[in-house]
Amino acid sequence: MYSLEQKYLMKRIIVVGGGFGGYNVLKTLFKEKIAEKNEVILVDKSRRFVYLPSLPYLLSGKKQVDDITASLTEVAKRLDATFVNSELEEVLLSQDKIRLSSGELLEYDFLVLATGATTEYYGIPGAEYTLPSWRLHHYERIIEKINTKRPQRVCIVGAGLTGVEVAGELAEKLGEGVVTVVEKMPIVLPNLKNEKASEEAESILKKHGVDVLKGRGVVKVGEGRLYLEGDKEIECDMIIWSVGIRAPRIKFDQKVPVRGRGWIVVKKNLQVEGYDNVFAVGDINCFSTNGAYAMKMAEEAILQGKVASRNIARMIRGEKPSITHQPIFLDTRPRTLVSLGHNIALLVWNGKVVAGSMPFMGKMLIERMVMRDVKGEFLGDVLTSLESNILKAMAS
Repeated sequence: MYSLEQKYLMKRIIVVGGGFGGYNVLKTLFKEKIAEKNEVILVDKSRRFVYLPSLPYLLSGKKQVDDITASLTEVAKRLDATFVNSELEEVLLSQDKIRLSSGELLEYDFLVLATGATTEYYGIPGAEYTLPSWRLHHYERIIEKINTKRPQRVCIVGAGLTGVEVAGELAEKLGEGVVTVVEKMPIVLPNLKNEKASEEAESILKKHGVDVLKGRGVVKVGEGRLYLEGDKEIECDMIIWSVGIRAPRIKFDQKVPVRGRGWIVVKKNLQVEGYDNVFAVGDINCFSTNGAYAMKMAEEAILQGKVASRNIARMIRGEKPSITHQPIFLDTRPRTLVSLGHNIALLVWNGKVVAGSMPFMGKMLIERMVMRDVKGEFLGDVLTSLESNILKAMAS
């Protein structure tokens, strides 16, 4: 029980979003002993943490939902936080409050926005009626439709990281000649800017019966049909949208600096430009350094969550929030592990490209380590800390 004096001195930290960034904010506040002396609230419209990079494995049956999710109620309780199952409606920056979809107002001393990203349709007519491939409920819907009526031709729009992973797992599930990937750019995995990686990924997909159509963007989506540039049409039983993401459309009562598709501009210490008690971590932000931008990767969100919470801890202790984020995954030197189905993955690191079962096993190992950490299982925290340190060393 807190005394009146203790309550007066307590700070309230609200974290919106229980993904990689939000979870690591909570965990770090707990480890910094901020959670035990202050009030920490986690807000999320979902009740579960979801390991997003492993969602495509649900399509092939390699993973089940329980393997890649954890209860946010249990996570918050373990880390001395309170979980509020609601959706963020508005941020009242002028009042240091947030409004939830329930209408409830919550006041904060510090706010961390870790709401991730959402699907981008680029204004293409009919695109919003496709099946997105970003969140858990999207994949559950895809699986339900496949189980209801097995499709003969699945069309995946976008051959980026998500698109090729979905294509590979579906090709493993549905067999050869069923999956077609449509990519506007002349190569697959265009964001990696690595010709060898693109060629290797395309070769592996084609080997397992995936049809890859490059150099034609989608201009319209119709009933069971894609309309492409150059007056080309494709008939599809199922259309999956894997082509892009944008920042969630959060309502603010004051102007917040954004770039591109709504990404919130942050300083090197992850404070939102112009608001010292508001931080943004993970996919929702625009973090730049020396003209390069942090990629939308799980590891980036993890590292940013740790930095933001350590800076909040410093501010509560009367110190300057001087810790800066050192990104590992930048758009100027892309690094990634991407699955291609059939227990094969592609490792792209500092220009090197390795394909096969070993990168796949590494990807599975990382997932198991993170999920052990999130679920509070034995050695989980130790293993994820070790993984982060290894990645930092490899990137230096």
